[in-house]
This record gives sequence, structure tokens and C-alpha cells, in this order.
Amino acid sequence: MQILESVSQGECLMISSDVLQWEIQKHPDPEKRAELFTMLRLAQWSISFHPDIAVRAEFLTTLGFRSFDALHLASAEKSKANCLLTTDDKLLKLAAKQTSILTVPVMNPVQWIWNQLT
Repeated sequence: MQILESVSQGECLMISSDVLQWEIQKHPDPEKRAELFTMLRLAQWSISFHPDIAVRAEFLTTLGFRSFDALHLASAEKSKANCLLTTDDKLLKLAAKQTSILTVPVMNPVQWIWNQLT
């Protein structure tokens, strides 16, 4: 909630993507889906799907990233985001092993907040 508050106050920038919107659209719970789309409205801009994203995501899957994770990473890289926030432990662990390959750091939101305070 603190991160969303910072975004709504203009203290940090949130980027959406076609990939994220597509994934949210697939969520089986209509109430949760609506809540996620409401949060997504805070994004100041969105990265459109581009063939470069598909190519990069395909490469990332060869490193062990799951399809959607690879697409999110490739979208974040294409948008030149300064980080990708996730609570997915598997993604966090794999990204930590691939820091030399990734151009965007992957962080847990708590870790990101801690870095902002120090």
C-alpha cells in the first residue's frame, strides 16, 4: 500500500504493460480482477507489446524463466524501468542468479522500500 500511495502522490512512476493487462484479464476472480485493474489505473504510462519483447522473452525462457515472467521482464527492459517489483519467490531467486543478463533489477516490494529509505 505504501508503494501505491507513493505512486498516487507522484513520488514514483508506475509502468503498466499490455502483458500485465492481459495477465490480469485472465484472473478467474472477477472481484480481484476489478481490484487489480483499479490499481493499474495509477500507472502513468504503459508499454505496448512489441516483437522485440517476444524475442527477448523467448530468450529469457531458455534461462528458466516462466513464460509470463519472461514477458514481464522483457516489457520492463523495453520500457527502461529502473526495477520490476514482485513477490514471486521463484522469479526473485532466478533473477538474482541472472543479474548479468537482465537490464532491470527484480526486487521484492519490501526490499525496494528498504532501499528507498537508506
